[in-house]
Amino acid sequence: MSRSKPAPIAIVGGGPSGLIFARLLEVAGISYVVFERDASSVPAPGYQGGTLDIHGKTGQEALRRAGLHAEFEKLARRDATSMVVQDYRGNHHFKFDEERDAPEIDRVQLRQILLDSLPAHRVKWGKRLCAAERDETKKQSNAADIKLHFTDGSTETGFRLVVGADGGWSKLRQLITPAEPEYAGIMFIEGKLSVDNPQYDAALDMVGSGNSIAMSERSILCVQQMSDRSYRVYMGIKGPQDLTRPGGDLDVAKLDEARAAILAPEGFYGDWAPHLRAFVSDAEGPWRVWPWCRLNPHVLHQSVNGSAGARDQSQHHWKHAPGIALMGDAAHLSSPNGEGVNRAMYDALVLFERITAELSDKPKGDFDEEADAEALDRGVAAYETEMLPCGRALIEDGLNVERAFFGDDAALNLIKRFKDMPQSGKP
Repeated sequence: MSRSKPAPIAIVGGGPSGLIFARLLEVAGISYVVFERDASSVPAPGYQGGTLDIHGKTGQEALRRAGLHAEFEKLARRDATSMVVQDYRGNHHFKFDEERDAPEIDRVQLRQILLDSLPAHRVKWGKRLCAAERDETKKQSNAADIKLHFTDGSTETGFRLVVGADGGWSKLRQLITPAEPEYAGIMFIEGKLSVDNPQYDAALDMVGSGNSIAMSERSILCVQQMSDRSYRVYMGIKGPQDLTRPGGDLDVAKLDEARAAILAPEGFYGDWAPHLRAFVSDAEGPWRVWPWCRLNPHVLHQSVNGSAGARDQSQHHWKHAPGIALMGDAAHLSSPNGEGVNRAMYDALVLFERITAELSDKPKGDFDEEADAEALDRGVAAYETEMLPCGRALIEDGLNVERAFFGDDAALNLIKRFKDMPQSGKP
């Protein structure tokens, strides 16, 4: 089958991985369209995006290949890599000055760099994917058979390749595996310290331009500086998700009641040191809840001939699906471990390299849709061969973080880990 020119590649999701992939396609002259659920590029009221550390060999490498590293460096905060560690009593206080190539940048700043590098007509806003289906009547399936259904009632189909960058609750993943993320039993509640907050000077003195973490058996507290010099306060707690849902003891819609409950003597910060409790007491709203969810790492074992194989019959393993590629959280959602956004951006780079390597060998002349689909499928298969083991390792490392960051000796263990590294810390 042939046509005059290739159909565009569909990218579902306008986060870091989706947009860096779009930029790589833009530079290569490959047609694409991005479907993003947000109404526009302007962050929604109350949006509480944090700051990201972008690693030299992964996230930054993707930016270099996309021709955006110079723009990144204009905003990257290389003075923001320090980490203050202490336990919930304020003991074992240790400041670790990291000497690694992982500067911080606000999430919204990174997104704007990527958006500014793309023609405006390439991004379609207000397109939240609610379902994806494939025409199973076709003998040889490819991306052209996939129909995307959006919550606004519209549908899209007829693409060259469909790339899922639609996050941990990806609707495209169902075409590869029915596996769903699992709640890790941990959630973060995010607040803010503005420059006129009563605790701002205390945060500046304790954290400076970097990050801090205080740790206990069932709760942790992180304070992190943003580019505008305000601070984000992350209250990490172990408990059921019902706690923060409407009617729960920590229903954040009732901020005063939630604050009182979390600081009560029996609450998550009831016995914490006064200087740490104060950050919770004065954290500004609206508070936003971030449940830690993750895929089971066994999902990323590729099935053999459509079956789960002998590894674990109870798991929904990964089944290669022609015409689809998943990146970032859509492929390997993990508990936060500092690698997520970097792995996602690197996924985009690897996928781009693998598919363009196959497309570069296509014969000259009229465009052959069938041959193109086969070439793209080889590229996606090569990408999955690299991505799946890396994704499993990422999820497993997130499991280690869950265990390491909560416990009576968590702070001491983290400090020991830092001291064992080649960099030097300052007590």
